[in-house]
Amino acid sequence: MTDTRAGGYRRSVAPRELPASVGQRLLGIIDHYRADHGALNCPLLCRVTGKVDVDALAAALTALTARHEALRTTFTGRGPRLTQLVQDPRPVPLPVVELRDHPDPRAAAQAAVATELSTRVDVGAWPTRATAWRVAEDEVVLCFTMHHLVTDAWSCGLLFEELRALYARHLGRPAELPPVPWQYGRFVAWQEARLAGTELDRQREFWRTQLTGLRLPRLPYREPPPGATPGVLGRDLDAAVAGGLRELARQHRTTLFTVTLAVYYAVLHRITGQGDLAVASLFANRSHPDSQRTVGFCANMVVLRTRLPPFATFQALLGATHATTAAAFANQEQPYQAVSTGSANLGGRVDDVVFQMMAELDHRVPVADADFELLLPESIGSRFGTELALAPRGPGLRVVLFHTPRLAPADAERLLDGYVAVARTVVADPRTPLSSLLRR
Repeated sequence: MTDTRAGGYRRSVAPRELPASVGQRLLGIIDHYRADHGALNCPLLCRVTGKVDVDALAAALTALTARHEALRTTFTGRGPRLTQLVQDPRPVPLPVVELRDHPDPRAAAQAAVATELSTRVDVGAWPTRATAWRVAEDEVVLCFTMHHLVTDAWSCGLLFEELRALYARHLGRPAELPPVPWQYGRFVAWQEARLAGTELDRQREFWRTQLTGLRLPRLPYREPPPGATPGVLGRDLDAAVAGGLRELARQHRTTLFTVTLAVYYAVLHRITGQGDLAVASLFANRSHPDSQRTVGFCANMVVLRTRLPPFATFQALLGATHATTAAAFANQEQPYQAVSTGSANLGGRVDDVVFQMMAELDHRVPVADADFELLLPESIGSRFGTELALAPRGPGLRVVLFHTPRLAPADAERLLDGYVAVARTVVADPRTPLSSLLRR
């Protein structure tokens, strides 16, 4: 039975029910206990400059929602009973907030975005919302806020690409869009079949070995004083340093992710004195080719545990980090939360210290008579204790540290400044001993 509404959309009376994925069930628990916070918001934030057609932006968002089932999926239940409800397509409202008469339009937009990102998406009602702020005649800031249950970092990259193509199409420009082989429900069915079979026994044993005896980095956490709030700090690695890190990756036949993670290990070693270090990271978890263009929460948390070679140089640490990331990549389908290790108390959550890197996308792209620039939403905060995130910004890299009030502002500054200093040092000489980095 269907109900025909305005706008040419046929809306089903009853949505299609699907089981939630393993990752969604875990996120759903977090969402239940942090219902008043926006920590599970995952936005597509971009600046559009030039001749901006807001109607075309709204039409592109509506087409995105029609194209990807995840963007119109609501949820009911909790824990093992969490259920996806795939809704029929509907138009995406795009309110436009006029800021051109404000004394400082860009500052006003920045404050408005911060408020938007801190406001929880009610995924039981609808998983997304959109707002545009008109900063100038030739500048609009667009925020398409999604609940993390329906998207991840990989998906945001896809959506930025497709938003541009659909915007161009609405203006009558040619734009190619590849097909979507799997909607998210198909990915969930495939993942459930994999996890239920014997194929992942090897991965379970790998993670059991990796996690047994693990201890978390002993950061200088404190009991937060009354009124303390989460913090966010940012630094830039200029083109010379970022280029040097990329060159290190090329020379050692590894990835920029691995090189920048090795820098983080060196900083954590300097702060904690530990030689056995573990940080968590979200991997894309899209090993099946048909999932490459699936929008949804496919990502899986992995634990990257590396034992620093004794009397090592940064170059040796880089080799050990490469081995860690390669092994984790090969075993990324198995959720670490489902592995029983018999470990004693870790001293905190395994995902308390997190390292993330955004994909190297084209962050500024011309479309018709406008330019689309992907922005890093630094004001969104983090659901983890301490999270270091890197994002390409032109030829450089933006380094952002999110932290809870347990890390004092001075210690957060020391950690982030240490990261920048170590990056500069190892680019100049990757054979620098780790013991030397400890003294810097």
